[in-house]
Amino acid sequence: MTEDDIDTDTILRVVSHSFSLDIHNMHFYKNYKITGISGNEYNFSDIVTYKEVLIVIKITKDVSSINDLIIFNAQCMDSRIDKKILISNRELNDNEVNICNAFQIKIADLKNYENVNTGKGHFGIPEIDSKLSGGLRPGYVYLLSGKTGVGKTTLSSIFLANGAKYNEKGMMILTDTFPDQFLDNIRTMDIGFAEAYENKMIEIMEISDQIRAMKADVSSGKTDFRKFITKVVNELKKIIIQKDIKRVVIDPITLLLIPDDDYINIFLNSLAMKNVITIITSGIRSSDLSIFGIEEYYVTGIIKLDYKRVDQKQLRSMEIVKMRGSIFNSAPLNFKITQNGIIIIKDVNNNTDDKPSLDNNDIFKNIR
Repeated sequence: MTEDDIDTDTILRVVSHSFSLDIHNMHFYKNYKITGISGNEYNFSDIVTYKEVLIVIKITKDVSSINDLIIFNAQCMDSRIDKKILISNRELNDNEVNICNAFQIKIADLKNYENVNTGKGHFGIPEIDSKLSGGLRPGYVYLLSGKTGVGKTTLSSIFLANGAKYNEKGMMILTDTFPDQFLDNIRTMDIGFAEAYENKMIEIMEISDQIRAMKADVSSGKTDFRKFITKVVNELKKIIIQKDIKRVVIDPITLLLIPDDDYINIFLNSLAMKNVITIITSGIRSSDLSIFGIEEYYVTGIIKLDYKRVDQKQLRSMEIVKMRGSIFNSAPLNFKITQNGIIIIKDVNNNTDDKPSLDNNDIFKNIR
C-alpha cells in the first residue's frame, strides 16, 4: 500500500475519528514542508490541519520497518508536532505496536474506514476536492460562475461523470444548447461523460419551449411567479425522484430566472432537494458572480472561474468564494482544459506552495 492508494476523504475520516475532531474543520495537504528546530527541512507526505493544529500521517508499507517509525517520530519532534498517526491495512507486529505506543503515535486500521461513505459529492479532481474538505454536501444548491468559455460546463460535466463512477446518477439540464450539440462537444473530451450517458447513468434534459412561454407569462404579469416556480420545480423533482438522480446541473440557470429578488430567492431555495447535489451555472454581468447580481445570495456555495492573459497566454483560474457550513481553502487554483478534462497547473510563476499559513486563519473561511 502506498500513499496514493488512499483517497483524501478516507484519510480525513481516519484522522477525524482517531482524534475526535470535526471533519468539516479539517484540511488535507500533501508534501507539506516544515523547517525543524534544528534547521533541517522535512517534507511530510500527508498532513492534516485542524484550526492551528498540525496532524502528521504515516502510511505503512507492506513490509515492517521499525527504523522508519523512529525517523518519523524524530522528524515530528524536531518540527514540534505532537499529533501523529500511523494508518495501516495490515496487522502490525508487536514491535511496531510497542514503538507507536512509546512515541504516542496513534494507530488506525484502514479496513475500518475504506467502505464508509461520507455522502459528499466529489469532482474527482483531488486539488479541488481537497479545497472543499472532500466535496459538496447533498441537499444544497451551488453556483459555478464565470465568463463565457471559462469552463463552467466542463467542470459541471466532470462532476456528473465522476458521480456516475460511484453509482450516483446525474442529470444535465440544458437551457441554451440542444442535447445533440452538447453531446458532440462533450465527446471531444475523455472525462467519462459520454460513456455514463450511454450507460444511462447520466440523463440529459432540455428546457422546453412550453417553459419558456410560461416564463414569458410571468414576466408580462399574466401569471403569478409562485405558480410558475411550483410547476417547474415540482416537475423536475418528480423526474429526479423517479430516476433516483443524486447530482443535478442546470446549465445555465439564467433562462429560468427573472431579475426579481423574491423570485430568485424562492426559486433557488425550491431547487434544494434532500440527498441531491444541485449545481447551477451562471455567466457574469450585473456583478462579478452572476448575471442578475442576486443569485449569489441564495446559494450555499460559490466556485468562481475566471481567465486572464499572462505572458500572451490565457490562464484560467478558480476559487471558492463561499461555502456555507463547510471549511474551505479560498486560495485560487490555476487550470487548463485539455482533451482529458481539467488539469490543475501547479507551477505558474514558480508558486507551487499551496499550504496555509498557521498564523493567518483567513485562508479558511466559512461565509454565511
